[in-house]
Amino acid sequence: MKCAICGIELENIGESIDQGWVPAFYEGETEYGPACSSCADAMLFMDQDGEMSVKSEYRGKIQYADGDYGSVQDRPDELMIGIAITEDREEKH
Repeated sequence: MKCAICGIELENIGESIDQGWVPAFYEGETEYGPACSSCADAMLFMDQDGEMSVKSEYRGKIQYADGDYGSVQDRPDELMIGIAITEDREEKH
């Protein structure tokens, strides 16, 4: 997991929870994330909708790191598993 603002990395989600990382935040209508606790404390606030958002003094000034840091694409050692459930129906004549 990697902070979308400063780029600091953690090995697992449990560490990020323990350290107070924010899983997602908004700059305008665009969602970013995650954010480490240091970046969150300095640059984010809870808006009137209860969402974490970029403080007005930082809007348009943050250069975000590329990528979705919670995704499988950035963690090739993790695999995504999909399950499809189908229902067999008997045909009535």
